[in-house]
Amino acid sequence: MAEMNDKEKAEHQKLLNWVYKEFAAAAVVIGVVYYAVSLIPLDVETVQTPCDRLVFALRWLFISSLPIVFAIFGVLDVRGNTKAIDPIKGGAENLVELPNRILRNTIEQFSLHAVGVLALTTYLDERSMSNIRALVALFFLGRILFAMGYKSSPSNRGFGFAITFMPTLVTYGYVLYKFVTTYILGF
Repeated sequence: MAEMNDKEKAEHQKLLNWVYKEFAAAAVVIGVVYYAVSLIPLDVETVQTPCDRLVFALRWLFISSLPIVFAIFGVLDVRGNTKAIDPIKGGAENLVELPNRILRNTIEQFSLHAVGVLALTTYLDERSMSNIRALVALFFLGRILFAMGYKSSPSNRGFGFAITFMPTLVTYGYVLYKFVTTYILGF
């Protein structure tokens, strides 16, 4: 790893402090959104069986996929309105760098989110299915804020990223715990 001089270290620390603040603010937003979504009634009669719960999760994951569509339109907008319209000819690919990064990160995050939601669904009972709605709401909100923050300044993408990734990380931790206790430890 390349060594940083004192000026670079100070700038790095300044950015790191900003990221910590973004993640702390994201934790508050996650709590508020999670609580708000939990207040919306869920008809448990519609999610009685494991199959019902998977259908429920898949339908909600459709909403989670919308930021991918929005990100594709972001790339199309730049391509359609600039010299970047022809990626083969080149010379203007730098113009689509930012929208392509947003799209790529959104696809990566959606992949993790979708697997986590589907796996989590297999461990939840009907009374706990509102967790799926909360995870989808947080993912959708986080991706929109990620894109808006990234467009304003790359250092502003952490807030939206954290709103997206922190719930996914918690989901993975819970699913891994349930998997280990069920299939490895036999509880």
